[in-house]
Amino acid sequence: MSSTPFRLLVIGTDPRLSHLLRRYAEQCGCQLTEHAQTPGLAAVRQWQPDALIFLSLEHLQTAQALVDELAAHETPVLVCTAVAEEARARELGADACLLHPLTYAHFAAVLAAVAPAAPH
Repeated sequence: MSSTPFRLLVIGTDPRLSHLLRRYAEQCGCQLTEHAQTPGLAAVRQWQPDALIFLSLEHLQTAQALVDELAAHETPVLVCTAVAEEARARELGADACLLHPLTYAHFAAVLAAVAPAAPH
């Protein structure tokens, strides 16, 4: 494992889901930063996340300009969503979905699939 922790940037406002993701990130040795609103591209570049996690499809929809920019930089974009919304999430640029109900095993598997350097 590298000396630099795998960095996750979580975007959205869902206290329960944020708490769960913090616990899962700690469990696998990831560093997690949270933003209630979509940060600008400059802020994202400064923090240099290894992956972004949107807490809902709505947050992903409002961040399309950022998602388009990140696609050019190959930063994985994940979204927490229901199975019924998975196709729409992919249309909006999500590389993978963290499906409800979210388990640690699914969280770790999705990270491993989109970012092989992620701890799991």
